[in-house]
Amino acid sequence: MHAEDRQRAIVETVRERGSIKIGELAEMLDVAAVTVRGDVRELARRGTVNRVHGAVVWPAEPAAGGIATSAPAGGPAPGVPAAPARTYSLGMVVPHSSYYYPEVVSGAKAAAEALGAELTVEVSQNAFTERALVAKMLHAGVDGLLVTTAEDPRTSPGTEAWLNELPVPVVLAERRVGLDSGAAEHVATSHEYGAYLAVRHLAGSGRTRIALLQFATMTSPMLEVGFQQALTALKLNPCPPEVPGVLSEHDLADLDDKCAQLAGCVRDGLVDAILVHNDSIALPLVSRLQAAGVQVPGDLAVVTYDDELATLAEPPLTAVAPPRRAVGAEAVKLLVGRLEDPGRPTHHLMLDPVLNIRG
Repeated sequence: MHAEDRQRAIVETVRERGSIKIGELAEMLDVAAVTVRGDVRELARRGTVNRVHGAVVWPAEPAAGGIATSAPAGGPAPGVPAAPARTYSLGMVVPHSSYYYPEVVSGAKAAAEALGAELTVEVSQNAFTERALVAKMLHAGVDGLLVTTAEDPRTSPGTEAWLNELPVPVVLAERRVGLDSGAAEHVATSHEYGAYLAVRHLAGSGRTRIALLQFATMTSPMLEVGFQQALTALKLNPCPPEVPGVLSEHDLADLDDKCAQLAGCVRDGLVDAILVHNDSIALPLVSRLQAAGVQVPGDLAVVTYDDELATLAEPPLTAVAPPRRAVGAEAVKLLVGRLEDPGRPTHHLMLDPVLNIRG
């Protein structure tokens, strides 16, 4: 069936019934739901029908020049509200984390509301549940997806291939795609710049032996790049290998060992400043150092990364703050922009963090 014939059939069905779900239309026309969504999107763009979450409804006053010219006898079905043309249904999947992603989701919800889009948010535990949640959203008829993948698409060929196979536009939030990743777009924080900001600030305050201490996460390689670039640009020598650089997550014994090692390096004059990723470890780190007789910031200046808990430290810590809320908002804007104009150039947007300086 040609697109024009499908669209006529959709219009006649919606005009007769008042409303119908995308899935029902797909079964009736014997085509994929993504095909129906494309047809409905085009009809809504013309003002011939209205789109709501997972369904199509007949407008109160169809636009002149559309395929249909008369209104339905019965009006919209009970429980299905009329909506403006070009109302998009978006799905969002983020990792299980109460620490970082609530602000990303908050920004996405605000942007979706401002744009008249419907946003459904799900939380994944791992790559398996992530894909199951996306499949559920696609079955429900979402027009586009916002995803923070469990694995880095740039180092996980399976993740990259899966993203490229999805039948709707995709925007990654706080993840990046590679040069050969296809049509997926992304909005992410420039963590490299965040590390650079921190080192520049520490060097500007007279510190010359600056270290980076962090967990092994997806963010770590980017922080390392920005950190090394800052050392090079500012003509600073790297700290000797005795200064710890990597922490084991959820390992209190390792934290105790690294704190004792770091305190010894401070006393030996090997380090006088440190960038810590992230806040959740910076606070107990500072407490342990102080208990070991290290003065913060006198003996050791500490800058932390994420700025979720930095104000709770004693003293309050200077911190790099990723624009989490803006990442969510801009991801929604990118996705709606793609749905509005499928032919526009692919967008990869990087947002700079800010440095919040505290006494």
